[in-house]
Amino acid sequence: MTGRRPSVDSTVVSTTLDELFAYAPDAEVYRRSGAPEWLDELDLRPAPPYVRMGTHSLDLDRWLIADDARTMELALRGRLIDERGPEVFDARPGSEEASEEVLELVVDWSRARGLGDPPTAAHPLEAAARHVQEDLCLMVHRDGDWHLDAGALCFPTFWSLQEKLGRPTAVVHGPVAHYADELAPRVDRFFDRLRAETPVWRRNLSIKPYPLLFLPTSRALQPVGDLDVADDGSPMWIRSERQTLRRLPRSGAILFTIRIQLAPASVLLVRPDRARDLAVMYRSWDQAMLGYKIGGNDLVPSFVPWLERISGAA
Repeated sequence: MTGRRPSVDSTVVSTTLDELFAYAPDAEVYRRSGAPEWLDELDLRPAPPYVRMGTHSLDLDRWLIADDARTMELALRGRLIDERGPEVFDARPGSEEASEEVLELVVDWSRARGLGDPPTAAHPLEAAARHVQEDLCLMVHRDGDWHLDAGALCFPTFWSLQEKLGRPTAVVHGPVAHYADELAPRVDRFFDRLRAETPVWRRNLSIKPYPLLFLPTSRALQPVGDLDVADDGSPMWIRSERQTLRRLPRSGAILFTIRIQLAPASVLLVRPDRARDLAVMYRSWDQAMLGYKIGGNDLVPSFVPWLERISGAA
């Protein structure tokens, strides 16, 4: 990672900040890519509603993504699994069959693209996780609800595997602003009705003043730094989660994949249409949504005026 390290609120101990940056990716890999095509996949409609399912039918040829960041990201994922242990990988009893199914799917996907086989590992889900750029979470139906019973979560966005492992969907998504009143019943019904032959994908996004992938800290403890936005949009980065959901035919579990994709805010200089949409969306949010998505970042008075300026909306 290049550039100045952000400062951090005084409540954050230095070891926490040091740990985050110890696992920083090579940001230049993302700078070289130019304006990513996935900018057009972002749902930037203004609120309300504040949260949407926003799912689309998934072509299984595009189930996972292997790109120019693969070598670097797989090395970082391997380090995290080796060094952080159950903080980033764990599985509850009863998730074994589903984990084997996941590994089989990853093997088939990899071989079809000439990417070889996953490495040997003590657990099938760990082997799969060391071979793809996506995080892998297994939702298992038991006790009348869907539970997060296994996961490889190397690149979380302000949550950790251990705080959610074994918990039902309502608890897993509990911190999401407006989830309970706008989305919870729909998510439960969606999980119940999802079929193996109809996988789906969706995207979300957030803006961060750093290109970190490993973010298990809370929003209150995030490094925020100086948010004066330069003409090129620095130090801001667009962080998008490309998520897929597919029902596993044998076990009936649901595999939830999460791929973090990063781009410097400067890519919006060549996409003023997307900059305008993003500014309008942020201006439409209430305090609950701003608090959830932004936390300690003073994003609206620092970043939104830049978006409006480069898009001609100011």
